[in-house]
Amino acid sequence: MFVEYGTFVKPSSPGGCLALADQALRDQGMVVVKPADGADYLVVGGTTAVTLTIVAVPQPNGAWMVVSASAADPNLAAQARDVIRGMIEFTPVP
Repeated sequence: MFVEYGTFVKPSSPGGCLALADQALRDQGMVVVKPADGADYLVVGGTTAVTLTIVAVPQPNGAWMVVSASAADPNLAAQARDVIRGMIEFTPVP
């Protein structure tokens, strides 16, 4: 099992960032196991080949985000991390 992760700060609310994470997973055809439901700062989803965990930590200037992908193939984990991270990082929060 390989794990790839990346972090960044997004100048938005944790809830807004997690809503983007939830939508990014769905837009990639992934199953969302733990949606952005406002109960905590976590979204989990993926496919049979890769699992992603997205965490938002409140910061004074927005949300510190962690996007982690786990897979048997390190390239698949890195690709999934990069795609979902990019969708969250570069999509404006409404």
